[in-house]
Amino acid sequence: MFGFFKKSEEEKLAEKGDKSAILRLIEKGKKNKAIAILENFKENPELRPILFKLYMEEGKYYYAYQLVEYYDKNLATAKERALLYEKVGEKQKAVEEYLRIGDFESLYRAGILIKEDEPKKSLQILERALALANPIERKQLEEHIRELKEKLGLVEVKKESFLEKLKNSLRRTKEVLEFGVLFAGRKVDEDLLEELEERLIRADLGVKKATELVEELRKESIRRNIKTWEELLPVLKERLLAYLGNCKGELREGKVYLFLGVNGSGKTTTIGKLAYRFKKQGKKVLLCAGDTFRSAAIEQLQVWAQRSGADIVFKEEGSDPASVVYQALERADAYDVVLIDTAGRLHTKEPLIRELRKIKQVIQKFYPEEPTETLLVLDATIGQNSISQAKVFREALEVSGIILTKLDGSSKGGAIVPICTELRIPVKLLGVGEGLEDLQDFDPKTFVEELIS
Repeated sequence: MFGFFKKSEEEKLAEKGDKSAILRLIEKGKKNKAIAILENFKENPELRPILFKLYMEEGKYYYAYQLVEYYDKNLATAKERALLYEKVGEKQKAVEEYLRIGDFESLYRAGILIKEDEPKKSLQILERALALANPIERKQLEEHIRELKEKLGLVEVKKESFLEKLKNSLRRTKEVLEFGVLFAGRKVDEDLLEELEERLIRADLGVKKATELVEELRKESIRRNIKTWEELLPVLKERLLAYLGNCKGELREGKVYLFLGVNGSGKTTTIGKLAYRFKKQGKKVLLCAGDTFRSAAIEQLQVWAQRSGADIVFKEEGSDPASVVYQALERADAYDVVLIDTAGRLHTKEPLIRELRKIKQVIQKFYPEEPTETLLVLDATIGQNSISQAKVFREALEVSGIILTKLDGSSKGGAIVPICTELRIPVKLLGVGEGLEDLQDFDPKTFVEELIS
C-alpha cells in the first residue's frame, strides 16, 4: 500500500510566508525548497533579502540580478552588484561599479573585463591597481600591463623566434648533459660512454633507453672506426632523431578539442594558449570549463578566456562535468572551435575514467565524428613519471596527441624520448614559456639539434 507524502507543519507555515519556518528549512539544508517558496514572496521586503542571499549562495546570478534590478538595488553590496553585472554580461555597468569601489581586486577585475574591447582605458585602470598591489599580485598584473602597452604600441616588442624560445626552454636539460664541457676533444672509450650514459639518465631518458642508446653508439663507433667525441656526436643526433622521428604529429583542424591531464600539468594554461592561437587565425573560440572539481579551475579558465579573447561556458564548482559540456555544445554551432577542459583526479581512477567516457558520449551526441583531437597534457618537470599518467588516461579514451608543457622549467627534457618510444603517441605541441604565444609545434629535428648543441 502506498502512503501519501504529508507536509510538515513547518512547511505549511513556510508556504504561508512565515519567516522563522523558512529559515528553519534553510538550516536543514532544504535550500531549493526554500527558494521555491520565497519566489512567491518577492514583493515582501522582509523575505526578499533571504531569497537574494540564497540565489547568491547557489550561483543563480541571473535571478539575483533580477531581484536587484527590478525590486531593490540595496539588496546587494557594491561588490555583489558589480559581480552580478559581470556575470550577466553588462560589462560597462560592472566596470562602473568596480571603479566606484576602488580597491585592488575591483580595479583588477574592471581592467581585465575591458582589456580586449577598450585597451587604453584598461591600461589606465590596471596601472591604478598596480599602485595597490602586493608583491605576489604585481607579477601577474605587470604581464597584463606589458601586453596592453605592446598592443597600444607604447613599447617596442622584441619577439623571440621559435628557435630562441626552444633554446631557452632546453637550457636546464643542456646544463645536465654538459656535452660541450665534459666531452669536447675526448677519445671514445668506456669512460666516456659510461659518463654519457649517466648524463642521459640524469636528463631522464631512463635507464633502459639510456643503456640501449649507449650500446648502439658503442657498436657504431666500432663499425665506423670512430675515435673522438666530435665524430660520435653526429651519430648520437642520428640515433635520437630515429627515436623521435616517428613521434611528430601536426594538430588537426576541426571543431572540438578535448583535453586530458592531471591537476597541475598545465592543461588549463595550454587551453588558453591554444585559444589565443585560434583567435589569431580569425576563428571564433568557445572554452568549456569541464573541470568542475578542482578548486579555482573554473576561475583560472575564465582568466584565460579573457586573456585570449575567447568566450566560455561554465557552471558552479561541483557540477556534473558532462552537463557543462552539453551546455557548451548546445551553443557550439555559433563557434568555429570548442576547447573542453576536464578533471585530472587520478586518485579516483575509475570514476574519472567513467566521467571522461561520458563526456565523449555527450560530444558524439552533437557531433558523431568529434572530438577532432583528444590531447593529453604532460608536465615535462616530472619526466618519465608522466608515462604512467598517460597509461591511465588511455584506459579511458583514445589519445590522439601529446602536449608537453613546462619544458622551460625542467632539466628532464630527455624524457621526451621514452615518452615517444613507449607511448607511441604523436607529440604535437611543446610549452616553452609562460606567454600567450609560448606554445610551439614539435619538430624532432630542431629539438634534437638544440638539445645537444
